[in-house]
Amino acid sequence: METTSPQEAQHIVAAYLKTVEAHADANVYPCAIDDLPHSKDRIRAAFRTCVAALRSTGELTAELRDYLEIAYVSLADYVSAECMRLLREYGLAGEQLAADSRLPREKVGTDAWRRLSEQSRLAGELARGISDEADALRAEFRSWQQDGSESGSGDDPAHIRTADA
Repeated sequence: METTSPQEAQHIVAAYLKTVEAHADANVYPCAIDDLPHSKDRIRAAFRTCVAALRSTGELTAELRDYLEIAYVSLADYVSAECMRLLREYGLAGEQLAADSRLPREKVGTDAWRRLSEQSRLAGELARGISDEADALRAEFRSWQQDGSESGSGDDPAHIRTADA
């Protein structure tokens, strides 16, 4: 990951937080990776720099740390346009099926049922991938609290804890 100055990192993280908050306010999930203001790697590097700077100045409160962790883990929600489209279509089909008041046996022939049955395995794999990435991001973020260093990828198994959630 490339290194950035604390000031540049702050601007990168602020732009990312603005994007995440806009998507959260609009209840958009999953999100397109193309909506990110910078690449995931650049955002990850900027977060690491910001957290290290905040720790070194004593400004990283528990509340701020929790907020930044949630935002950092939310990087996993940014996926390719194709994955986003499939997961959104799958979710919409589920909503349509749930809203359909007919008997279950009458729903089997609907487009929503067909989409759910055809896409369930792939949607599950994509969701599992997002969850795995979120767990890895959470562990990486938490490793920064343990190692106290600014360098390194956070991928060293000695520094990664099992995610609590």
